[in-house]
Amino acid sequence: MTRKKVDPAQKLTRKITIRVSIPFYQKMEKWLTQSNCQTIAELARSIVYKEKIIWYHKNAELESTALELATIRKELNAIGHNINQITHHFHLADTSSQKMFQTLKVGEEYKKVSVKVDQLLVMVSEISETWLQK
Repeated sequence: MTRKKVDPAQKLTRKITIRVSIPFYQKMEKWLTQSNCQTIAELARSIVYKEKIIWYHKNAELESTALELATIRKELNAIGHNINQITHHFHLADTSSQKMFQTLKVGEEYKKVSVKVDQLLVMVSEISETWLQK
């Protein structure tokens, strides 16, 4: 796939060189990591042209919550996988005692699910309180 042709009026053909102090350059590097710009030159052009720059903000308070949610998600997936395996063994079982044993194992897995769902509900209520504060 070829690149789209640039309008000649928009093509960057002239070079302008500026010098900035080390602290200001470091400040621009910090801005670069928090913006939608890819390079220092792109950031400088956006500032000169007075274009809209999108600033990204990372909420450190929710980072630990997001990690905890990810672990709960993995655990629920593992529990679901276990339930599928138990169900498969249930259908392969010949005697009613084997089926009863498999049924009890599924019950234990569903108890684990309920514990994880309770944790999720607590976390969601905490998040909603944080986001909905006025």
